[in-house]
Amino acid sequence: MEKFVYPLNPPNRLRDNGKQMEVLCLGLSRSGTDSLRSALRILGYSDVYHGFVITSPQREDCAFWVPLMRRKLRNPNFRESIDFDSVLGNCEAVTDGPTNVVINRRRDVDDWYSSMRKMCLEVFSWPMWVLSWFHMSICWLWWNFELVMKEYYRGDFEKFGKEMFKNHHKDPKSTLIKDERPFLDWSVEDGWEPLCKFLKRTTPNIPFPNGNKGSDQFQDNMQQATRDIAANALRNDTLLHAAFVDYSCIYSCKEPVTSC
Repeated sequence: MEKFVYPLNPPNRLRDNGKQMEVLCLGLSRSGTDSLRSALRILGYSDVYHGFVITSPQREDCAFWVPLMRRKLRNPNFRESIDFDSVLGNCEAVTDGPTNVVINRRRDVDDWYSSMRKMCLEVFSWPMWVLSWFHMSICWLWWNFELVMKEYYRGDFEKFGKEMFKNHHKDPKSTLIKDERPFLDWSVEDGWEPLCKFLKRTTPNIPFPNGNKGSDQFQDNMQQATRDIAANALRNDTLLHAAFVDYSCIYSCKEPVTSC
């Protein structure tokens, strides 16, 4: 039903021959993803797949991630061959997801919890919920956030948020050690030196980028990313009401006139 009411086709990108995925960056949102994305770009990784792409330039990606997450939630032992290149394209680094070297991000759990909670209040606001009914991009974006935030945290971020954060850092680290895969346990506070050494890149002579510093910065980014789709949603809402008024007027004009 949703494909008819909110039609949004998933992307079908192609990876250029010889273009390989080089870096996988593990970690939850609000754990330095934006700072790391900026740093990787400075180091020469021109295309970095970050969560912000689904809120602005590549909203159709939600039509790929949402069904995938639903299948995974329905079956915890879910396994299937997936063409991630169809959504990642020529990306050389991914801030949340299989490749060569791995960066396992860490952050103080209390700082992360505070920042993430503010993000939840921003994303899961009633205006965004209302707008999601009138624009397919916002609707798919809402479903995406809802699956990640509510299902991943067992429906109660306040209660299970910190526990899931700790497990999300600990479990991949244990797997990487077991599989003897090269990885860097890293935080934004570590800065350039360990990151450049791990990636075998020259250390830039500039301060390490600080992305979404503080809730105001993140809120500005979210508002900027969703401003146009919100405007489109409001326009669709207005058109819907206008159509209803026109229909009501036409219907009332067709009513038979009776006299006493």
